[in-house]
Amino acid sequence: MTRQPDVDWTEELALPYVRLCYRFINESFFQGPRRLLDYLVLYLEQGRYVLTVEGTEYELLEGEFALIQPGWLFTTRGYGQCIVPNAHLDFFYRPRREESFVTTPGMTSLEGYSELVQPRLNDLPGVDVPVKFRPKRPVECRDTLYRMIEHFKGNDLRSALQVQKLALELLLHMIGDNELPVSAGFAEQQFRAKMNAFFSFRLSAPLSVGDMAEHAGYSESHFSALFARSFDTTPHRHLLLLRVERAKELLASTPLKLDLIADYCGFADAAHFSKVFKRETGLSPRDYRRRERGAT
Repeated sequence: MTRQPDVDWTEELALPYVRLCYRFINESFFQGPRRLLDYLVLYLEQGRYVLTVEGTEYELLEGEFALIQPGWLFTTRGYGQCIVPNAHLDFFYRPRREESFVTTPGMTSLEGYSELVQPRLNDLPGVDVPVKFRPKRPVECRDTLYRMIEHFKGNDLRSALQVQKLALELLLHMIGDNELPVSAGFAEQQFRAKMNAFFSFRLSAPLSVGDMAEHAGYSESHFSALFARSFDTTPHRHLLLLRVERAKELLASTPLKLDLIADYCGFADAAHFSKVFKRETGLSPRDYRRRERGAT
């Protein structure tokens, strides 16, 4: 099946939304052609099930899984008594996802619904989930789907959270244990976010490069090189600027005294804070506060 131009993992937020999740039970049947806005995950518990996806026929035997991805043209046919636990779901966040729906046979064009169509997993770098996918731990994958079905019956918040958690587990079963390639931008974005959160939490405490490297899980030399590449400055310089920015916020929005702001922002004392602040902003803390508050 034709792949669309690669979509970067950084552009898509994996936040499942399960639309329908149940055990489909039916005698011999045929469902006509359609295309989906969302994903359809199938497990054949009993019977014989044939999928035709984009012109290729796939026979699903008992104990096997299948995945229909958004936009693929497909039909389904069952022989004998078929029991098919399944889930219709979005894997990626879309603002209007509650407006999306399970398409019906005969709906072969998705024109007019482009904002509701999910990105396909197989368009993401490093991912190639076949129609008949074989999870490395099939029993765990099957049980994940079964638990999703049970929790989906509930209408309370706990059940909804469990369904979302299990849908993420299902996604992990499908993409397997292989390392997924990501762009350098994705890795740096993750590193920057984690380090900024760590700095914010530890802003008032002394921090050495060793402390930072240990938190990040790298040697000091590797950490410093990665930090310079990601932030275009040194760790201590970046931390200093964060402290000055936090001090600006406190000066502008609170009546806190300078010695307390100095303490909260990780400066040795009020004198040290005032010296650094003026060097970085061109204003003393008092002058900055006066300007921001419009005082004369």
